[in-house]
Amino acid sequence: MRTRASISCLLRIQHRNYFLSYSHSSSTTNSNAVNNNPINRTHLLNSIKTLPDVNAAVTFFHQMLTMNPFPNVKDFNFLFTFITKKTKHYTTAISLIKHAHSLGVKPDTYTLNIVINCLCHLGHTPFAFSVLGIMFKTGLRPTMVTLNTIVNGLCVEGKVAQALNLSRYMENAGYVPNDYTFGALVNGLCKINDTVSAVVYLRNMMERNYEPNVVVYNAIIDGFCKLGFVSEAMNLFKEMNEKGIYPSLVTYNCLIQGFCNVGKLKSAYFLLNEMMEKGIMPDVQTFTILVDGFCKEGLILEARSVICYMVQMGEELNVVTYNSLIGGYCLMNQMDEAMKVFELMGLRKCLPSVVTYNSLIHGWCKVKDVDKAMCLLYEMVNEGLCPDVVTWTTLVGGFCEVGKPLAAKELFFTMKEYGQVPNLLSCGVVLDGLFRCHFRFEAVSLFRALEESDLELDIVIYNVMIDGLCKDGKLRDARKVLARLLVKGLRFDSYTYNIMIGGLCRKGLLDDAEYLLMKMEENGCPPNTCSYNVFVQGLLRNHDVLRSRKYLQIMKCKGFAVDATTTELLIGFYSDDKESNAFQDLLKN
Repeated sequence: MRTRASISCLLRIQHRNYFLSYSHSSSTTNSNAVNNNPINRTHLLNSIKTLPDVNAAVTFFHQMLTMNPFPNVKDFNFLFTFITKKTKHYTTAISLIKHAHSLGVKPDTYTLNIVINCLCHLGHTPFAFSVLGIMFKTGLRPTMVTLNTIVNGLCVEGKVAQALNLSRYMENAGYVPNDYTFGALVNGLCKINDTVSAVVYLRNMMERNYEPNVVVYNAIIDGFCKLGFVSEAMNLFKEMNEKGIYPSLVTYNCLIQGFCNVGKLKSAYFLLNEMMEKGIMPDVQTFTILVDGFCKEGLILEARSVICYMVQMGEELNVVTYNSLIGGYCLMNQMDEAMKVFELMGLRKCLPSVVTYNSLIHGWCKVKDVDKAMCLLYEMVNEGLCPDVVTWTTLVGGFCEVGKPLAAKELFFTMKEYGQVPNLLSCGVVLDGLFRCHFRFEAVSLFRALEESDLELDIVIYNVMIDGLCKDGKLRDARKVLARLLVKGLRFDSYTYNIMIGGLCRKGLLDDAEYLLMKMEENGCPPNTCSYNVFVQGLLRNHDVLRSRKYLQIMKCKGFAVDATTTELLIGFYSDDKESNAFQDLLKN
């Protein structure tokens, strides 16, 4: 009764019953299902183990229904377990369990655990509570497997608060959380980037004499590394060693990835040597992490050295390794070398992915060879790969860079034909490209179409539009867009203010620009270095010497530095009178 009462609170919030076919009313069990002469279970189990796929499993299920003596629930559980663990066809497993129940095969706790596991894998963990309710109403007692499965499912879906609540209810009901429970909760907290809470939870468990294992430490170390807190990760790593918990390959891979992410490649390489000294051999993931780290820093020679060592160790390059190397060459604009690696992939029978093509397309667009980029687009489509929104956005940006915004706009609309919905980034790229090539009417037309679409336009899109109109001298139109932005309830950011300040200065409306600069502070968006530089540049271009000196002094007091453009304007302004006190003050500052 204690168990039922403790978890019933959780069940009250579950209003839907996913597993409706499990009636709570009494059902008549098939007379053969209670046969006291069980069939040869060893033979049955061996038959199930050799099933090639889910279709064969379904066929075998129907054969079981014709067997005499009729299989019992444990026999069917063998098959249901095979379907979930080996074929991963969770909906099929649920369907067959329903069918078996309709024929009178009463599910036991193990059967319902399978259903709960299937629901969790399908992302329907809340419905698992309905099955939990069925357990209580049919007199079955949930096991730790039942509750751990739901805890893990909730954590995977990011519902960690609910998982923690269930864990507390478990303890109140007399269940003792185990390594799996703690591991799931710690991993769940880390996945929602709440690694600090994961550490607090770990410390609380340790105070209750729980000894964490390497899996729990790995989860927290990985969480810290993903947040860039490699020092904290290393502290936990040292704690592990002090407690006699030996790090695994996963531990080192997490740490190496963490150091590569923050650009500490020497530390990452040191860890590689350390793990090998301890007899932990790196795998393809370890080497790929290092290759990717070196390539992102433009250190291609070092990346190639890692690959050579990797091959000597007997590890085969996978598509991620090739992608990292291709990305490195593209970063350095070495497109011929990138294409050689791409060709090598084909020779090694390593199929390129969408990421591979995206890297190459981005590389060719960077060097302004959009024709080769388009050839790769056609090739990837012919190979059966579907270009994603990154592919299209890259190409759109590439055509804008080479001064072909109308072609970019055409590509933008072609996306939909390939099943890709333009995102805000691709919209911003097209708008910016049209303005930079002075196709204002096309940009305005596209913007209006976007406003009428289902896309929720953000402040970035409005900033692109306002910036384009201001630079094109259409300050009145820019103000209209600004007004629409306010109607939609979007808050100005510093970039919005800076754009408008620059636009007002171009029109010689210095008082209006100064007023807007002052309003920034009042509106909770304090002026930044860029704000002051834009305004001072406007003052200098309009020969307002007194105010430019005033705001240069304000910048100095606030610790803001003048940028290259402001410096150039100042030097140009005072170049005719280099002996003046004002120019000498400028040099000192």
